[in-house]
Amino acid sequence: MKESAKTQNKIWGKHKALKGLAIAVAAELLLLAAVVFVLDPFYQYHAPWLGLQQTLFDRETQMAGSIRNLSYDSVLLGSSMVENCDSTYLDARYNCHTLKIIKASGSVADLLYYLGLAHNEQELTYIFWGLDLSALTASNAVTLPDVYSPSYLFTEMPFDDLPYLFNKDVLLEKIPLMLAYSYTGINTGGAAYDWSDGKNFSAAKAMEDYQKPEEPLPEQPIADKIPVIEENIRMVLEEISTHPETNYRIFFPPYSMMMWDYRYTSGTAEELFYALEQILPALLTCENVEVYYFQSDVDIICNLDNYMDKNHYSPSINQYMLECMAAGEYRVTEENMDEVLSGMREVYEYIITEGIYKYYD
Repeated sequence: MKESAKTQNKIWGKHKALKGLAIAVAAELLLLAAVVFVLDPFYQYHAPWLGLQQTLFDRETQMAGSIRNLSYDSVLLGSSMVENCDSTYLDARYNCHTLKIIKASGSVADLLYYLGLAHNEQELTYIFWGLDLSALTASNAVTLPDVYSPSYLFTEMPFDDLPYLFNKDVLLEKIPLMLAYSYTGINTGGAAYDWSDGKNFSAAKAMEDYQKPEEPLPEQPIADKIPVIEENIRMVLEEISTHPETNYRIFFPPYSMMMWDYRYTSGTAEELFYALEQILPALLTCENVEVYYFQSDVDIICNLDNYMDKNHYSPSINQYMLECMAAGEYRVTEENMDEVLSGMREVYEYIITEGIYKYYD
């Protein structure tokens, strides 16, 4: 009897210990989830609490939550080509409150997907859209969610958020980074998602990105690209016509002349010209759109010290574009559209026959 009682006591003691362990583990997990919920680096549940600044530094994971839960009435939309624009400058000049909506190498379809989320949340006064010519030639299919932006980021249901609430990288990397940036003022305000710090903008660095071939390929047929381009343009126009109360400022960022020479040597320049020659007249029929074209400015695109690779320019170019748009400069109108189109052709011919050779023997 005594041995049986001892055995039962041991079993009971083990049960108590396991129960205590389970309670401790559950409490620790709840604490970790509470930390993520309160600090919420992806803005899945709320805008910043505890006096923290709004800190946007990871576009793939923060974009959907920021669209849902942050305060704004206007949007700066585009790829990494416009990511370093100072959105507070837009706020001051247009009397608005701008949220950056960025997708790396953003196609028209993916950017419109994000923009649709924003329309569901806010009545947008302005959309400042940095429209890459290459985006008009990209696939019409939406790629979101993807491996970098998982599906739970795009839902408002809490039941699929376990990968977020119990995530080692969120706890040990994202939250400390968010706190550090908030206290030091990095990636806050108009500098959201700014990636320019520490980058080398110079001709030497830019030329590392492009090895000019000795012989160009013949120009490739664009018949297969035409339906893709026309569908992208249709989607842009549908977005604009569906929101007549919103003011669109659509601008075409300046790739460097190395990109145009690459298009020449790879035989793919004509698809960009076709996209440009279709989109400009279409946009000019829209009453709520202003169009600005920076791509043919030789002082920008033919000075490789402005760039770090074929495409990406220094923040000074971002700021220059915003200032020019606010002043009405570089605007495309019915009166000057033909000049803009023919001027781009002339700049292209200059680049491939003369301009590029100032940097290459």
